[in-house]
Amino acid sequence: MWLPPSQPKPPPPLSCYCDTWDNSTHENLDDQASTMTPELRKEASELQLHKRGIRINVGLHVIEADEEVQLRSAQEVEKRLIGLWAVSYGMQLATDHQQIIQYLDDHGLLNCLSEQERQFLYENKDASPSLRFRRHAFDFLAWCAGLVPKIDLGHKACDPSLALACFPAEITSTSAAPTLSDKIKLRRKDSIMDWSDLLYRLHWAVRHAVLNHKPSPGNIDGEMVREWHQAVNWMCCYEEENDWDKVSTETTAGG
Repeated sequence: MWLPPSQPKPPPPLSCYCDTWDNSTHENLDDQASTMTPELRKEASELQLHKRGIRINVGLHVIEADEEVQLRSAQEVEKRLIGLWAVSYGMQLATDHQQIIQYLDDHGLLNCLSEQERQFLYENKDASPSLRFRRHAFDFLAWCAGLVPKIDLGHKACDPSLALACFPAEITSTSAAPTLSDKIKLRRKDSIMDWSDLLYRLHWAVRHAVLNHKPSPGNIDGEMVREWHQAVNWMCCYEEENDWDKVSTETTAGG
């Protein structure tokens, strides 16, 4: 694209599918100003999708500018990670729902659960579709917290081992409380906003494929996209909704 000499050159396209955050520093760089405007971020996301042969809806609006968004605090992220862990990875360790409930109660952590998560555990029901894939939301928020080094929408699975090391390896009456507090270092706002924009547009493509009875675009896991979209919208306080169960993942055009 040609630009007049008097105009600054725009920043390079996002590399959202390959995280470029330097995890050797674990610093919170949120106070650094981003040069990515909502319009440039939209263009960069669309370029990423186009390069992978994924359908683009140019009618989707731009998302908020970085300065308009207030990210969740480290304390809020910690509580949400505990709730997500309880109904995903934690359930893989427990013999039954009551064991997870008792563990959370012993450490005063029952308030970390959303209402849907609480009902799932207390009513001892099979996981609903909205809960079955909560591990993906855990992985994404753990990345936001600096506890997962890289996230990738491809077939290479995330490595949540650093985050899971903050939780007990087994659930017993003597299992220690999670040790997240001093390990969470939130990532830069612009990095999270890059994903917010990309996931918004990618989720539209996933839903469009489902409605037209076609496979998920780019062989991407549609459930993972939905969970990541909800997680990033919660992280960015989308529509000022604090109830995890009610966080929107709308992908409508206009507005």
